[in-house]
Amino acid sequence: MKAIRLIYQDAPSVIHINIPEEFQNHPVEVIIIALDESVNTEIKETDANGWPIGFFEKTAGAWAGEPLERESQVDYEINTTHDGNHK
Repeated sequence: MKAIRLIYQDAPSVIHINIPEEFQNHPVEVIIIALDESVNTEIKETDANGWPIGFFEKTAGAWAGEPLERESQVDYEINTTHDGNHK
């Protein structure tokens, strides 16, 4: 198996890889592996909408600041230039 291996001591936020011609238009696998064991590589399970399992249970009602107050609603301007036809 042919492979391309790049090792970074200080990984950038974006990595550009030039794909060799013989790899193009073929199935390939790209894997990023942290070589530093202090990096948290735990894969978290998500629900059907992509949210981490338990996210809402852990965060709902978690606001620890002053109580939030909703300001009174203001009257909004009515657009009188529109004739109501939706064509």
